[in-house]
Amino acid sequence: MATGMSLVLVFLSLKSIRPASKYIIWPRIDQKSCFKCMLTAGCEPVVVENLLEGDELTTDVATVETKLVELGPENVLCVHSTASCFAPRVPDKLVELAALCKRYDVPHVVNNAYGLQSTKCVHLVEEANRVGRVDAFVQSTDKNFLVPVGGAVVAGFDRGFIDLVAKTYPGE
Repeated sequence: MATGMSLVLVFLSLKSIRPASKYIIWPRIDQKSCFKCMLTAGCEPVVVENLLEGDELTTDVATVETKLVELGPENVLCVHSTASCFAPRVPDKLVELAALCKRYDVPHVVNNAYGLQSTKCVHLVEEANRVGRVDAFVQSTDKNFLVPVGGAVVAGFDRGFIDLVAKTYPGE
């Protein structure tokens, strides 16, 4: 399955353990599949606009925290961040977002579609998990391994959660 559908599986897996939650807090990225995968999973995206810092667009961590408090952490399915994107947007502030997710006990899903080939992005995901919370990160096979068809690798630091995602997949 491609990256977007793999993200849907991650969101549906989270819904199985957080059935009352319906919101996904999402620092904005201008890619349709990222937005559509949240809708396909039956969630309500809460879009957080980015901040312009110099010539870069970056994560508004303060607004993410405000949304967590306003919506109530128990109503938030996850924070859906992005490790890699097209300029002028820089990677989300994964470490700060992961710390928020840990503090509020809200899952954190990282779209790392383009990031596996970047040591900086890989380091950001690892550091985010060390400092805070990263439940899953999804990486594209065609963008990272140059395979001719879409596919994705769903990974994480909690084997039990990744096994749950695998069991959500209707195939073998």
